[in-house]
Amino acid sequence: MACSAHVEKGDTVAVSAAIEQRNPNGGWAIGITRGTVLQGLQTDPYYFERNGLYIGQGTATMSRAGLFRASKGIAVDMNNRVFRLPSFYDVLEGEIFLQNLPSIVTAHALDPQKGERILDMCAAPGGKTTAIAILMKDEGELVALDRSHNKVQDIQKLAAEMSLTCITTYKLDVLKAIRQRNEADDINTNQSSNSLWFHEEKASSSTAEGFNLDKTCEDNVSNAIENGGTYVSKADIRKAKRRMRNGPGRNQCVGGRVENSKGFYPDSFDRVLLDAPCSALGLRPRLFVGEVTIDSLKKHATYQRRMFDQAVKLVRPGGVIVYSTCTINPGENEALVRYALDTYKFLSLASQNPRIGGPGLVGSFESPNGRTEEWLRPGEEEFVQRFDPSSSLDTIGFFIAKFSVGSKDV
Repeated sequence: MACSAHVEKGDTVAVSAAIEQRNPNGGWAIGITRGTVLQGLQTDPYYFERNGLYIGQGTATMSRAGLFRASKGIAVDMNNRVFRLPSFYDVLEGEIFLQNLPSIVTAHALDPQKGERILDMCAAPGGKTTAIAILMKDEGELVALDRSHNKVQDIQKLAAEMSLTCITTYKLDVLKAIRQRNEADDINTNQSSNSLWFHEEKASSSTAEGFNLDKTCEDNVSNAIENGGTYVSKADIRKAKRRMRNGPGRNQCVGGRVENSKGFYPDSFDRVLLDAPCSALGLRPRLFVGEVTIDSLKKHATYQRRMFDQAVKLVRPGGVIVYSTCTINPGENEALVRYALDTYKFLSLASQNPRIGGPGLVGSFESPNGRTEEWLRPGEEEFVQRFDPSSSLDTIGFFIAKFSVGSKDV
């Protein structure tokens, strides 16, 4: 983002888009970085390097200094635009959802079928989740997870807007998604739920108006003990109060309240999508990447492998795992595929449909400390899809790998 010098609030300004510019060799280069001062001919909205990217005229709502200090807000009120197109925000709500091409390909690569049980491990904001639900004709069960309360609500809202009923959302850290089949734990859980039966009952039937939370909890502790229930500690009461406050009356949003989950048993799902958190180096425009370091890239890769381990445990033999990221870093993409195939011999790369992206990277990388990072081997590159921002497809950077799950007895 750049601006002419001495622009003040109320000034009329010409606005152009110059995030990227073509090189003489036909490629692309970064056109402008944040804070650049436009000088001389560059202040002309029809400056030849920005020809065709003129957007229109507007009124500055803040000074140049304020524009670069603010992290959000309206900088220019556009009052004379070249293209008078309305905002897509809230337009055709429930009928249209803007999505990058690779994200659409990811949902199709999973190939969801009607009646299946499918897991979306990192589902927010819900674009791929709802696309999967549509592809499976809204029949079956699609479990969508995120560890953020607000992000889970975003998924619920989007699913409700699109009238999709097969999506079940939970607030859950995917690293804690495995629930072991332990009979003793089940017994303890049942005893705990019996002793606190009054909390759940009151939470679902009460309203905020005229309801004394503290008195209700204390009264029902006595009732539970008299009825043969186990002792309920003050800590349990505090937890119950929190659960009740999170019930009806709080966070009223389309889609209902956010439920927590204790996890899922191994081999519970037919298909698993792991759209993993990543360094996001494929997103554009990337005006500043100074926060990305070698150490941060390594941490992303380690975290992604731990999440993939969970995905392998949760998918059934004969099932499918699709792994995707929005980064161009091979350490988070091809290196993850190498880890998966070398660690789990029952996994194999599967062909994807549609195939729009390019092949993956074959070979390895040796870091300055002597550590070698293995990528794909010859013949494997055509099974993955790598989207490069500099390619003729004109998409964000993205990576998709699809795995078939064989017998886990191997």
